[in-house]
Amino acid sequence: MIARQCIEATLRVKVEVHDADGKQGAHDLKFRHEERDCAAEVKLLVDPKHREAEAKASQIGYTQDSSLKDSWTAYMEPGRRWNRALQQLPKLLAEIEALDTSGLTRPWRRGKLSEKLERLGVDDLLCVQPTEKHPPGYYVMSAPWGGGVPSIDHAVSAACSKLAGPEMAKIRKQLSAAEADERHAFLLYGWEYLEAIPLSRDEEFPTVPPELPEEVDAIWLTSILHESPVVAWLPEQGWIRAANLGTTWGNAG
Repeated sequence: MIARQCIEATLRVKVEVHDADGKQGAHDLKFRHEERDCAAEVKLLVDPKHREAEAKASQIGYTQDSSLKDSWTAYMEPGRRWNRALQQLPKLLAEIEALDTSGLTRPWRRGKLSEKLERLGVDDLLCVQPTEKHPPGYYVMSAPWGGGVPSIDHAVSAACSKLAGPEMAKIRKQLSAAEADERHAFLLYGWEYLEAIPLSRDEEFPTVPPELPEEVDAIWLTSILHESPVVAWLPEQGWIRAANLGTTWGNAG
């Protein structure tokens, strides 16, 4: 119950678990702060498609293939189906190895090879020399997130957009139904989001107020990256740094 501990340590109040039995429509936490009854919902932000792809990659593991000479990793585009790629990838990798690629860097990024990989949903390939642990063969896994690391203000804006979107309609409904004067959302970015990075840095701090949906009065933000700090926007105080518990967010409730 780290979210509860964080709120307690920051606001110096007693926080109770309101939804201990998983009641339909009940919010997670309740507390009283500055003579106001407060309700809070705790939510881990995850990308289901990315998590599904990671789980599938772990299930498949490393495939040894005696028709290959090297050790490969194929990175699949997010959201693409893997079945066709898994069927055709060994033949395509052997085709790449058979090419005279002297003087070329990543020959699969040009011409017909690039077109074939694109049709299969393969974002990129990595080729290394085989080892005893990884003899000739291949991994298939989800492509890592690309692009630059966003600012913490962007992380705030993105979290507010998610909070106002259809995926969090249930949370808004539960907070709206709470018998409370103030409604808090405690959100944690999963490791798959680039927005988790600025939230993991002590030197980053938001500069603009959040655009919250009408059902939410306050927001707490952090990431599940190791010992990430927490920032919170409270109606009477604006942005504050929450208490640093010096711990990871494995159990966020």
